[in-house]
Amino acid sequence: MKTLVAVILALGVGFAAAYVIVSKQKDAQLAQLKAQPAAATAPAPASVEQVVMASAPAAPAEESPQDILDDLLNVKLGNGSARNAGLRLVVFKLETLAQRGNPAVPAIRAFLGRNVDVDYNQQDNADSNTNQAGANGGNNRGFNRGGGGFGGGGFGGRGGARRARDLKTLQADWVVPPSLRLGLVGTLREIGGEESEQALADMLNSTGRGVEVAYLTVILEEIAPGKYASVAIAAAKELLMNPPAVDSPDSLDQLSKSYLYGVLEFYKDTSFAVNAQQMLVGKGGRLDQDAMDYLATVLKEQSVSALYAAYQNPALTNQFDKMSLGRDVMNYVGQNSQANQLFNDTLNNADLPSQDKAFTVIALAGGGFGPFASDAPTDPQVISSRLSLLKQQEATFANDSTMSQAITLAETALQNGSSVQPQDMRQIFGGGRGGFGGGGFGGPPPGGGN
Repeated sequence: MKTLVAVILALGVGFAAAYVIVSKQKDAQLAQLKAQPAAATAPAPASVEQVVMASAPAAPAEESPQDILDDLLNVKLGNGSARNAGLRLVVFKLETLAQRGNPAVPAIRAFLGRNVDVDYNQQDNADSNTNQAGANGGNNRGFNRGGGGFGGGGFGGRGGARRARDLKTLQADWVVPPSLRLGLVGTLREIGGEESEQALADMLNSTGRGVEVAYLTVILEEIAPGKYASVAIAAAKELLMNPPAVDSPDSLDQLSKSYLYGVLEFYKDTSFAVNAQQMLVGKGGRLDQDAMDYLATVLKEQSVSALYAAYQNPALTNQFDKMSLGRDVMNYVGQNSQANQLFNDTLNNADLPSQDKAFTVIALAGGGFGPFASDAPTDPQVISSRLSLLKQQEATFANDSTMSQAITLAETALQNGSSVQPQDMRQIFGGGRGGFGGGGFGGPPPGGGN
């Protein structure tokens, strides 16, 4: 019994000792845990939106102005639908560039200084679609298709397409520009501001293209009326006197002189008149039509002396050129002595047939067809003077039925203030003719010529 009691006591002491040891170990472990940093909280599950955003590709970086210009320089236009797609890309790129605003101006300015271009009207699938001072392409919206004469009812009616002279009708709000450089001119215009204006002015000072001088003149005049007139006039005169060589001229390069004279006409500048007079009859004995139009437009009646001298120049050998000069001189019959002299000389020219002379008479009253049709004069003094000239010719042609009928028709029309009607001319010309025939104003002047 004593032995059992001793065993139980021994077991109790053992359990107590074990409890104390275990308790101390737990307390030590707890203290150690408390001494350590708190564990991070487990992350919450990602949402569907977060998963989609994490898997989406990064947005492409915005194209720089230089990137856009490089793209425009490398656009290749094909044919048909491919060409249309290429042109739409050009329009999109130019508009994107305009939306960049002022930050795009330095890049555009630098590009224009490189003197490279892309023609959007005549481009093909050649390996290279750029050229130095390249072609700009034709934009016929710049052509003046007007008729009518100079002064009051002259001989200056001009059928068909006129040269690209009248800058007042030149439009730069194209859908697709004729060329990349002109497209960038439109982009600078759209961006606006002082930086764009200066870039356009710099281009006007440096370009060697007549068509660009014309468009820049129109746009700068719109932005700052009169501010760049002297610059534009100086640029036009310089290029007229010293035209640069163009490696690959297109239709607009062929009209370069016309555009440049158009700038002078736009500002009614007469400072180039002496030079233009010297250029009237060029090499090969051909008439410079642009110089003639410029003189007739800006000098009006004062141009008669120069035009009459060119008409009498023996170096002028082309008959149509003579008719053109004669037409412009005779605009002033009834108000200029030299014009009156040319009229009388034409009628007294024995080398001209009666029908050609009859056309000259009828044009005096307003009438005719084709490129030599004219309007009826409206100035009473001019009408009176022309009637007097016709009266002086009645006796000379009394026995010439063709001329007598023509004089009567012209006198009646002048007195009534109306043009000679085509149906009235049929009795003279038997159904009408397309112009002054092989002679008219183009016949050899009395006393010489060809």
